[in-house]
Amino acid sequence: MSQVVVSTECPTCSGPLDFSEGTNAIRCPSCGSTLLVTGRKQVLTYWVAPKIRADVAGAAARTGRAQARVASRELFFVPFYRLTGHDFQWQDAPPRPAPEREAPSMLFGGGAADRPEIDIDLGSILSWGADTLLGPRAGDIVRDALGEPRTPPRPIEPISVTTLRAPKTSETDSTVQLLDRYVETSFPAANLAGLGVASLGVRTQALRVSLFEHERLASLGTMVRIQTDEVAALRQGLAARGFEHVIYRQVLGRILSVIYFPFWVVELSEGAERWLTVVDAVAESIVQSRAPIALREALIPQPGGELRTVGLRPLVCPNCGWALPLDADDVIFFCPSCSRAWQIRGVDLAEMPYEIARVGTDTGSAAAEHLPFWRLEAAAGSESAWVPAFRCRRLKILHDLATRFTAKPPVYQAATGERPSARGCFYDAEDAALLARFAAAGRRLTPDAVKAVADDEPAFTGARLIWIPFKREGQSLIDPYFGLALQEALLD
Repeated sequence: MSQVVVSTECPTCSGPLDFSEGTNAIRCPSCGSTLLVTGRKQVLTYWVAPKIRADVAGAAARTGRAQARVASRELFFVPFYRLTGHDFQWQDAPPRPAPEREAPSMLFGGGAADRPEIDIDLGSILSWGADTLLGPRAGDIVRDALGEPRTPPRPIEPISVTTLRAPKTSETDSTVQLLDRYVETSFPAANLAGLGVASLGVRTQALRVSLFEHERLASLGTMVRIQTDEVAALRQGLAARGFEHVIYRQVLGRILSVIYFPFWVVELSEGAERWLTVVDAVAESIVQSRAPIALREALIPQPGGELRTVGLRPLVCPNCGWALPLDADDVIFFCPSCSRAWQIRGVDLAEMPYEIARVGTDTGSAAAEHLPFWRLEAAAGSESAWVPAFRCRRLKILHDLATRFTAKPPVYQAATGERPSARGCFYDAEDAALLARFAAAGRRLTPDAVKAVADDEPAFTGARLIWIPFKREGQSLIDPYFGLALQEALLD
């Protein structure tokens, strides 16, 4: 997964400030002030500064063409959409006929024709094994020894598939398959087929971006106009490439942003022949060695309209003005002074009702860890829903908990007194409603029934946060209702 780091200045002390895209709150390392990062779930705009000069780009473009002459060098900032999120899909999985013979063992049998070609990389095996058996730190040690770059930890498992089977009524019945994956994609926000760049790619180092400043970019080069609107960008970014039979899906934690990336467009000529060479202004690499001169006409300048970017403001309680404790990934902030809870909504904080659940006699135990759930109140004639609000690297666990807690809602009493140790909230009420609708669709099991639910999604009229005590046993947290064990390492 590529990492995007936003670089800016602290509005309080003007000191340097870096944070990852998607961060909700930060603390300035220079002055210690806590800041709310505004603009959550809005399309925010950033830009990447060029690292090479025009003369370097011209020399790179002439590589292998010593007789070519540089006619012009222009810097263009090309807009790319970048989309990330947690993707849940229900797929129609037609049943496959039973195999006529046992499949050959990948380790101990089968002829060469039966075995697919596998490219085995020893370094990858060693680093994977160290990660799995000894933890990410051990994996980094192995990668350092092998001279390989460290990779940032993925927030969740990349892809998992679970097949749910309905009672079979005919030989042509289908099964419903649950697939979850982490979505990360980027693509040009303009129609630039001749540019030769389909995405920002996967980079071994973090992509460092700055907050969008129209005047700053205009002073350096030409900003290319955004030609794809947000609705079309979401449709393109969420296209399930490589996955067939998708009948219903929801994407949680969705972040759609625009990144202006710099390219040098160098015009070369040799005799009567003229062409354009496109140079990555960050990596100094050739991305298109022989583009037609007409490409320049497609690089239409962006008008000077307003494009949204990140805002920073003091993280204080809207009710009493007290400084709010922060966790970079949390969407809910608790005031230690007036005991109110606040959820990020765009550039503001909105108050959210909440309760601490007391279940049985173990709630007050120091071994209990409280995990947050959203209780979504449904419109008349529909059932309410329970959805996890905490982060989990295995998305299927979130779906399973939502399904069980909704089918048999927890019984509890509201605890009073001081707020106990509790996990933060990674998903807001809007994301919770999406997962609740997805779980409701999956309970129908057959493709036609799932489609019917998708056409008539349940409506929710309100949301409340409930923290439920899970008992800690070793490295696991046990829920008090179904006895499900969650590996605590998956929640970080």
